[in-house]
This record gives sequence, C-alpha cells and structure tokens, in this order.
Amino acid sequence: MDKQKVKKIFKGIGKALSVALIVFEVMLIVFFVASKVQGKPPTFFGYQVYSIRTGSMSDYLVVGDVIISKKYDGGELRAGEDGDVVTYLGEIGGESAMITHRVIEVDGDTVITQGDANESADAPIKKSDIEAVMVHKTVIIDKIYKVILNDWGFWLLIFTPIALLIVFEIVSLVKELKKEKEVADENEERKE
Repeated sequence: MDKQKVKKIFKGIGKALSVALIVFEVMLIVFFVASKVQGKPPTFFGYQVYSIRTGSMSDYLVVGDVIISKKYDGGELRAGEDGDVVTYLGEIGGESAMITHRVIEVDGDTVITQGDANESADAPIKKSDIEAVMVHKTVIIDKIYKVILNDWGFWLLIFTPIALLIVFEIVSLVKELKKEKEVADENEERKE
C-alpha cells in the first residue's frame, strides 16, 4: 500500500473515532442532564447509580461512595448480617429521602432495614417501597459522579466537550484553508 492510501485509512479511522466519541459524549451528557433535571438517580439498562450521603452504612459504605444498584423487581431478598443492601424512599428528619440500608428481616411483604452503623432498625417498609438492590460499589464511576453532582462539575462536563469540538473544527478549518491556498498558489505558478 502506498503512503497516500495509508494516510487516508488513518484519517478515516480518526474521523470515525471522533464521531463516535462525540456521539458518546452527547449521550452521556443527555443521560446525566436528564437525571439531574428530574432529580432522580441516573438509570441505565435497569441499573441505577446512587451516592452515599450519610455514615449510616459505615464501614461497609462511607459518605461519598457510589454504588450501582439493580432496579428492584419484587423478588426474594436476603436478610441478616450479610443481607441485601437496598435503596428506598423513606423519611429522614421528617423529609423524604433516598435511604440505602441493609435488609435485616423479611416477613412476607414487610421488610425491616437497618444501617450497619445504626443501633436500631428502621421503621418497617413494604417491598413495593424498595427502588433498587445494590450489586456493586464502584471506584471509577465514583469520581465521575462526584463531579456531576457538583454544579460546577456538571456544567464543566457539558461545556468541555463542546469547547473541544469547537477547537477541533477550527483547527480542521484552518488546515483546509491552508491546503486550498497551497493548491491555489500552485495553480497560479503553473499559469505563469
């Protein structure tokens, strides 16, 4: 293969990767913007992302940890010391809040939860109150999610890809203009 074909192939691959990256960024931005505007945790293919905001589950989960939970489908729950960790809409200090605690007892449709660091159990809830069951504590998404939860980081996430796209387009435009000028100069020289 000659150099021109190789350059064209790499240029095509570069453009395809750029387009894929832009599409991914746009989807990610739309996903997180929609979640933030709705005031709901980000949901992706039945999995939700939650940030731990209190120390009620320490040492297992600490403030700032991010967990991935599967949307609860009404199935069986494990109870006890190694019971499932669930997230449900409850009350803290008289205000509605998402609570992430461990299932310590299940009796039919009634579930009793408790934070690992708490001395007493929570008020009983119904299985239908449970939003999701934790499947994984994450480290990588943790960093991204902390940035998104911060208003400054949220806007940075939106404007950084846009700024990079604008810079990329300006650089491409300048290169094209230089190339056109060189071709025009060569044509001018040939005419003389």
